[in-house]
Amino acid sequence: MEWRRLWRSLERMTKSHRQQEDLMGFPDTRAKTNTNTLKLSDLPPELIILIASMLSTQSAACLSLCNRAMSQILGPNIWHCLSLQNPGMRTSFLSDLSKDLPQYFVCYRCIQLHASSAVQWPRTTPKTLTRCLEEEPAFKHCSQSGLLLRFPHIQLVMNRHYLGPSHGFPLEAFQSTEVIESDLYGNIVLLSVDTQIVSNELLMRSQQWVLLPHDRRDELVTKRLFHHLCYHIWALGRAGDNLPTLVKSRLDLLEEQGQCCTSTAQCLKCPMDFVMDVVDLGERGVAGCLTRWINLGAGLHPADPKWRSHLGKSLPQGVTYQSHSLGSIRSSFENQTAISLEDFTSRNVYNLLSRRERKPITRRTDGFIWKLVCSDPHKWCLEHAEESLGWGFARISKSLSSKYS
Repeated sequence: MEWRRLWRSLERMTKSHRQQEDLMGFPDTRAKTNTNTLKLSDLPPELIILIASMLSTQSAACLSLCNRAMSQILGPNIWHCLSLQNPGMRTSFLSDLSKDLPQYFVCYRCIQLHASSAVQWPRTTPKTLTRCLEEEPAFKHCSQSGLLLRFPHIQLVMNRHYLGPSHGFPLEAFQSTEVIESDLYGNIVLLSVDTQIVSNELLMRSQQWVLLPHDRRDELVTKRLFHHLCYHIWALGRAGDNLPTLVKSRLDLLEEQGQCCTSTAQCLKCPMDFVMDVVDLGERGVAGCLTRWINLGAGLHPADPKWRSHLGKSLPQGVTYQSHSLGSIRSSFENQTAISLEDFTSRNVYNLLSRRERKPITRRTDGFIWKLVCSDPHKWCLEHAEESLGWGFARISKSLSSKYS
């Protein structure tokens, strides 16, 4: 901040002055006492007020929070000036504060600091949110998924990236695998997500699988089992731009050539690359697979065009989304990930076909477990057994602390 730069300048001047004293042979009183060490509170009040007058309002407010002496010297006028500033200025002040308060983050909706614990991980169910967070528009990457993304989720995971491990969420908060066995449609749906940060932006890779018997493969088209690809392509519904048309073309290729074309396509109105594929899984049936690579932005402000474009909301006046190069999001993700697309796909096929029982927990031999989501006998999430046990202890500890505090 500005006051820190001024302070360093004063320190350099003081150090230079002391070096001159040493060269001139003056007695070194510092060897006997440290009273000559320059402290911010040792400066005359007039000089502190002069320094504050050179700072922006939010930096001066931060200076007044250093200690009681600073607050008394600078008085209440700074806070009055800050209250008169526009929301952006007040948000900037809170953002500066939050850098030294790891347990808090800035809410751009109500312009306050909220506890990070008020925001649950995106993959956690059930979800409880404060009122302002409930009003925050959500991005749902798949209509059947319980994974709802709001801007604070992006903000918190990027805060950890920018400010260190004591802040925000880890990337694991976004990683999830869900399976839905629908009695209504008679199919099995798998939804899988992982994320990583590339060039200070949060990228998400997801796959949606729909498994059907061979004699019902046409339902991939007629039943519209892939509910939406993104807001723009689904809403426009132009020939070649809607999902049923894409699925039919891939299904025709599978029947004619025995394999499907997996060329990358993109949305021109939001930062997303995608591949639509249809795969023959032998006696288990035929499956449609939609893979997407999505850029969720830098998490610095909810008005970020890359984030806002996913919500189907109009961009602020004067702000436009510049279309990305075809395949650039996919290549950015795949060039940095530790799990290749082939491994990601193979793992999802294995999970799609693995055994699940309609009971709270189904254990697997590989150390993972299937857990029913909210006791729904048709929906499971995949967790590692040790991770699930850790979450259980954390929830019990939190419950006991709230009960006896």
